[in-house]
Amino acid sequence: MEDTSISAKPGERFTLTVHENVSTREYWYLVDPLPDSSVLVSSDQEYVSDSGDEAGGGGRLTFTFEAKGKGTTHFTLLHCTFTTCKGNTSSLPPGATGPFATPTAGTATPSPAPERITYTVTVD
Repeated sequence: MEDTSISAKPGERFTLTVHENVSTREYWYLVDPLPDSSVLVSSDQEYVSDSGDEAGGGGRLTFTFEAKGKGTTHFTLLHCTFTTCKGNTSSLPPGATGPFATPTAGTATPSPAPERITYTVTVD
């Protein structure tokens, strides 16, 4: 299991990098719960392609955070794929984080809900 605890000092910046492939509608978002802005702020997001200008190769999305003041806060990254979210784009998270589709009589079970990773940040 991935360690989701982060320690920082006031004024310190840190990054989290995830793999993302927009050509296959795979996206990551910073969603509620957002960090307490007196403790931590999200200062930037940057996508770098693994394949340069070629389409379809995927890449890395880096979230940059800055520790502001002492305390503990939480934030969540949501991982959407074309089967787990609907109504989303690269800059717009889905309106609902439930299953992709609701089953109707005689249909298969819906796809799983998107992955959510909640981080705990302590600034001291």
